Amino acid sequence: MRKRFIRIIRGFAIAIVIMLVFGWLFSLYTDTLSSEQQEEVLIKAIPFVAVFVSIILVFACLIVVVAIGLEGKVPQRTYRPIEGIIIAGILLGVVGLFQGWKLFAYEVGFLLLLISLAAFMVWSHLSPMPARQSRRLPPLSQQAHTIGLVIAVIVWAVVAFATISDARPHEPYGVGQTLWDFKDDDEKAQIKEDAESDYRNAKIPLLVFVSLMPAAVVYLTVREIAATTSTGDSETDEPLPAQRVGVSS
Repeated sequence: MRKRFIRIIRGFAIAIVIMLVFGWLFSLYTDTLSSEQQEEVLIKAIPFVAVFVSIILVFACLIVVVAIGLEGKVPQRTYRPIEGIIIAGILLGVVGLFQGWKLFAYEVGFLLLLISLAAFMVWSHLSPMPARQSRRLPPLSQQAHTIGLVIAVIVWAVVAFATISDARPHEPYGVGQTLWDFKDDDEKAQIKEDAESDYRNAKIPLLVFVSLMPAAVVYLTVREIAATTSTGDSETDEPLPAQRVGVSS
């Protein structure tokens, strides 16, 4: 398995390097052209396409590695809820894009839709553990739930704090700098008050809610890892049949 991963990653890495080097060499070539030739669409598009194809190759490599590494290993009790969270993210992203009231909700909706679609493309290529085998798994322990919940709360707090801090309003509060400079003090104070009110009443609740989605994925993932680790430890610590016989005799 390890050699297979190395072979796959090496193949993608070679292709990515070739594309980036080609784009870099072509950009060097365009420096020798006249200004009119440099403005041609095809000349300007080739370096961009090289970078874009490289990004796609990186994403394709991620899909292949995840699909092979986790094939048949993710139980249905984890696979289906994560799939549902990703689909919910897609739906919420679409709602954010098509609502016409808040520009900030549009921006968050676009990012949420983009991330959710990328996650769905990765997750949909993963084959979960067969349902019959999943039903045979022992139930999750309270310890596994606790560990997953603690890590999820930490992730939720970090993501919420980072996004809320980044969204904090600052001058010129969404107004163009030139227009802001022509405002008097009363108008500036009103704009600032409106921006901070929107930040408290709309942005913070929205970001807190959206931050719950990655936290939920982390909870489902960590509890499964904790359960697998504890099960493996218990199997390792269990005495061998010969040892049990020796003790009983």
